[in-house]
Amino acid sequence: MLPWLDELPVKDLMNQGVIPKCRLIAKNKPDLVKKLLQFFGVASPEDWQNYYAGMEVAFRRTREEQSDVGAISTWLRLGEIRAEQLDCPKYSKPKFEKAVRQIRTLTVLLPEEFKPQMQKLCWEAGVVLVLIPSIKKAHVSGVARWLNPHKALIQLSLYGKTNDRFWFDFFHEAAHIFLHDKENIFLDEWNSGDSLKSEQERQADQWSREFLIPPEYEGELVKLKSETDVIDFAERIGIHPGIVVGRLQHDHLIDRSWINNLKLSLDFQSIE
Repeated sequence: MLPWLDELPVKDLMNQGVIPKCRLIAKNKPDLVKKLLQFFGVASPEDWQNYYAGMEVAFRRTREEQSDVGAISTWLRLGEIRAEQLDCPKYSKPKFEKAVRQIRTLTVLLPEEFKPQMQKLCWEAGVVLVLIPSIKKAHVSGVARWLNPHKALIQLSLYGKTNDRFWFDFFHEAAHIFLHDKENIFLDEWNSGDSLKSEQERQADQWSREFLIPPEYEGELVKLKSETDVIDFAERIGIHPGIVVGRLQHDHLIDRSWINNLKLSLDFQSIE
């Protein structure tokens, strides 16, 4: 049992207060194993291997070499536990579509204002939205999955720590709920660059991109040459200017060092 501890981010769980802090010495390890089995809800490391490590086949990942099953399963389990505490109505696609349209209008707000509103809107539509701090070696920005046929989960990590990434990631995960099956776990990495992506990931990227800045406005992006241009454009289409900056940078229309002051930095202290 003890070697199992080496597969898990024990120190991260201690730092997040999930298990008590203690030294990783021989006499403490049996108790740590017991606490981690309770955390994962399994009877043995073998059961964990069969269930959580077995989930890896369902991961839709962009860079396989970064896969760390222990870190990923821990992050996923933290989201499961939070979601289990929140009983919600059955999923309704029309309600979630309406909720997502309303949530787009919240992008201009501060975190303490938009977070409770977007969680409430998702919950009413049968989708639980949770924010779970990232785990080292997990390299995940978000996940979309179904906890049962009537309850969906969107879990975000704030890995990018700026609001342009946060909103793109949220709508990307919402797209998975709208567009894709209920069997797979759509686990998305931060800053995957030009890595190969599945068709589902490309579809979710495109959906999020066009939902935030509709195609009829794309031609105007090349004309944005100043902070004032960006702010005016963002106000006209009803989103935060930081999202426009992120899009301009992603499309190589401006340098990544330009007007980052229009982006909003996010951390769990500010958003909680």
